[in-house]
Amino acid sequence: MDFHQTYRKSQNNGTVSFTTRQQVAPERLRQLESGAGELFLSGISKSLTVEEVMQVALQLGDVYKIRFKIDYSGNSRGYAYLQYIADARIERTTKFLQIHFKIADLKIDVRESRNIRKLVLKKVKHLTPLEVYEALRQINRYAKLCIIEYEPRHFAYIITYRNSDEAGEAYGIFRSKIYYFGADAVVEW
Repeated sequence: MDFHQTYRKSQNNGTVSFTTRQQVAPERLRQLESGAGELFLSGISKSLTVEEVMQVALQLGDVYKIRFKIDYSGNSRGYAYLQYIADARIERTTKFLQIHFKIADLKIDVRESRNIRKLVLKKVKHLTPLEVYEALRQINRYAKLCIIEYEPRHFAYIITYRNSDEAGEAYGIFRSKIYYFGADAVVEW
């Protein structure tokens, strides 16, 4: 099957993605972009390709996006994230997709994603929360920022991203620019 007519393929570092070219209703698109209905596929053989996994996944309906993790050689790292356009019950989708993989003789485990999308910035001593907010806006794009004062004038900044790929990219940026937030500042998953 040629996915290039109905899906847009991209690669960013160790992730190969196929994203639908279909028009998706604006409300559903917002849900999908915030991680709704995301499935975690694990146990993917090194020799399997994203196209082979997609062929099975498409048997259940139109896929919104698959993010397939690869190593430096282009082989599977053993896991991927998958979302369907339709808003179906995740338990049902998980069960039936697991059955389809079994029928295709693929030992892929399917479960609801626990995609970690948050970073915590702590021990920022010389900047006010407003200055941290402005600095974060300049460093990278995030979905949400929550500031918690856990002691008088001591803040923790919980930064939420749309998915783990964006959080991972941001983590790398933070590590290279952490000096801006002070000598004691740390960023954690």
